[in-house]
Amino acid sequence: MKKFRKALAAFLCCGLLCTSATTVMSAASEVRTASSDIYDTTNETESKAAQTTSAEETAPVETTTEKPFNVFDIYNAYQGYIDSQAEPPIYRKSKGIDVSQWQGAVDWKKIGESDIEFAIIRAGYGKFASQKDPRFDENMRNAQAEGINCGTYWYSYALTVEDAYKEAEVCYEIIKNYDFNFPIYYDVEDPSQTGLSATQISAIIEAFCTTLQSKGCYVGIYSYANFLTTHVLTSVLEKYDVWVAHFGVSAPAFADYGIWQYTSSGNISGINGSVDLNYSYINYPYIISPETYTEPPAENPSIPSPPGSPESNVVAQGIDVSEWQGNINWKAVKSAGIDYAIIRAGYGKYDFQKDAKFDENMKKAQEVGVDRGVYWYSYASTTEDAVKEAEVCYNIIKDYKLEYPVYFNIEDNSVKNLSVSELTAIVEAFCSYMEDKGYYVGIASYSSFLNTKLDPSVFKKYDVWVAHYGVSAPQYYGNFGMWQYTEKASVDGVQTLVCRSYCYYDYPEIIKKNHLCGY
Repeated sequence: MKKFRKALAAFLCCGLLCTSATTVMSAASEVRTASSDIYDTTNETESKAAQTTSAEETAPVETTTEKPFNVFDIYNAYQGYIDSQAEPPIYRKSKGIDVSQWQGAVDWKKIGESDIEFAIIRAGYGKFASQKDPRFDENMRNAQAEGINCGTYWYSYALTVEDAYKEAEVCYEIIKNYDFNFPIYYDVEDPSQTGLSATQISAIIEAFCTTLQSKGCYVGIYSYANFLTTHVLTSVLEKYDVWVAHFGVSAPAFADYGIWQYTSSGNISGINGSVDLNYSYINYPYIISPETYTEPPAENPSIPSPPGSPESNVVAQGIDVSEWQGNINWKAVKSAGIDYAIIRAGYGKYDFQKDAKFDENMKKAQEVGVDRGVYWYSYASTTEDAVKEAEVCYNIIKDYKLEYPVYFNIEDNSVKNLSVSELTAIVEAFCSYMEDKGYYVGIASYSSFLNTKLDPSVFKKYDVWVAHYGVSAPQYYGNFGMWQYTEKASVDGVQTLVCRSYCYYDYPEIIKKNHLCGY
């Protein structure tokens, strides 16, 4: 919905969006359709600077109105979902420290006996080999010997891209013989850098990070919240994981982060004097080193959930339904606390593939005050097919007003072998057609499909409804407006199990204010 982004942004500023707490990683194979529809085939005080030196459908058969049925597709999709449940979670809360020579001799055995699970250890600073942290090797060996997960950071003084390249090369020579299961962070915050423009700082970050990435390192950016928001371009922040420093607040004044350094005045057994303390919200050991990953202890219950975590910003609860839910008692659904329903309009590119219960569900949901959106299940393998699907969808829904978006549901096994560019073009073809008709449009799929099968550019144009079951948050890289978190919910008024979703945008307000979807 590119042309409506400014209007949407105003609502986001009011806290209507869940960003999923961070910028992270890959996913398993979960599926979005209803269970019986199953795969229908800082300012200075924020930082630590002071302590550093620096089916379709074959052609239609006119003699039948039965939809295609492929038991093998159903089995494969279901098996993919079952297999996905064995995947470790991408999101996980843990507590950590960061140290340098200024902490002196660290008793890592005592730290290993505490609730500290990770340490970010300074490798050095500047652009010369002589600036290696004198306790780096000692800290790395002893921390890893106690089973503590380790990352590292390099404190930057770079004022030019050339300096950043030199810092990256020196850093790599120092760290190259160690294995890390937390990122290598580029610490950009020095007072000497604050006079540089955001473009200059961003180019410096890119030079360092791309150099280490080319050597196989998992990199991130560290700074205090104010510096990140004023001195680094968004396009760069979106590329790398962020470790943000902001002290004395209930949450950092920065949205997308994997680690939050929340104090520089921590005290723990094993370190004389104060130390920085951090919360991590990402399961970096699994993401970075899945082949050596072992199940960690249970999450530390004392760690606060970040603002923007999936449960914290829910503005509405919904279900999605199709003909496979049979006759629905919409009055009972409303009484059960369901605010909205995403109702299947149909599937494929032919008129006869309209959902048999669509009109009934639309009218009865409206009668009891359940807000409505729709989804179209796609089998399109070409942009031409996608346009045909959009035309059929439009003709089915055009006489209804919708309070929620029109979602293009792309996930079918028949299209999974298409390239990213082909699938992205298919999404664009359907969504742009519906947008031109005045609809608020979104993309619906499971998280690994969204992460790996579509070019990220489409997510800047259209909202996302992501499906991922059995996790504390969807394992999806980007922002999303809705999360389908289960396919096995029981809801009064629905005879079968049904998918349930959280919604994070006030879609009715956005849509009505901008006169979309028939309003």
